[in-house]
Amino acid sequence: MSPSPALAHPYESLTPDVVLDALATLDLHGDGRLQALSSYENRVYQIHLEDRSVVVAKFYRPGRWSEAQILEEHGFSAELTAGEVPAVAPFELKGA
Repeated sequence: MSPSPALAHPYESLTPDVVLDALATLDLHGDGRLQALSSYENRVYQIHLEDRSVVVAKFYRPGRWSEAQILEEHGFSAELTAGEVPAVAPFELKGA
């Protein structure tokens, strides 16, 4: 039996509009082009922005990853990028 819509986690209701709205809260404005990327555990999207840049947004499955695991993944991605290995570096949030 699946949970009622009122009890479902927002992760279960990710739509293109919700993804674009989430980015807009970071002052990143999509131009409407959004592509789901392959991911077994999480939801990952490539999004084209109005300024013609492209970002990748990853929404983690709730309850699957601890904050420490997510931070370790972000650190590893940053190390790869610094070492000129093709990888997506985490976006640094202002004030975080």
